[in-house]
Amino acid sequence: MIIVLMATAAPVAAQETKGPKGLTAQEYEGWRQYSDKCARCHGQDALPNPVAANLLESLAPNGPMHDQKTFTEVVTAGRIDRGMPAFEKMLEPGQVQAIYSYLVGRGAKRIPPGRPEKPGSD
Repeated sequence: MIIVLMATAAPVAAQETKGPKGLTAQEYEGWRQYSDKCARCHGQDALPNPVAANLLESLAPNGPMHDQKTFTEVVTAGRIDRGMPAFEKMLEPGQVQAIYSYLVGRGAKRIPPGRPEKPGSD
C-alpha cells in the first residue's frame, strides 16, 4: 500500500500549534530560515562567535535590537558598513518574523541548541 501525504503551506504567523516541547510552528520555521540564511555568519544555534553580532545579546531585553521592529529593519535593510547584507529580497516578512520568534525563544533559553522537533511530529 502506498500512502501519499501532501502538505499545505499555511502562513507562518497563523500556525500556533505547539510541538512536544512547546515549540510553535512559527519558531520551527524561524529555526529553518535562521539555519539557512543566518547561521553562516551568526553561528549555528545563534551562539556567539567572532564573525558577527551575538544575536542573543542583541535581542535581550536591553539589547540594541530587543524589539521586533528594529530587528526587522536591520534584517531587511542590512548594515552594509558592518558587513551585514540586506535580506529584503531573500526573506518574506513572515520569515523575518519567524526568525525573530526563534531567536527570542533561544535567548529566553526556552528553545535549546540543536535541531528542534517539528511541531506535530509526536
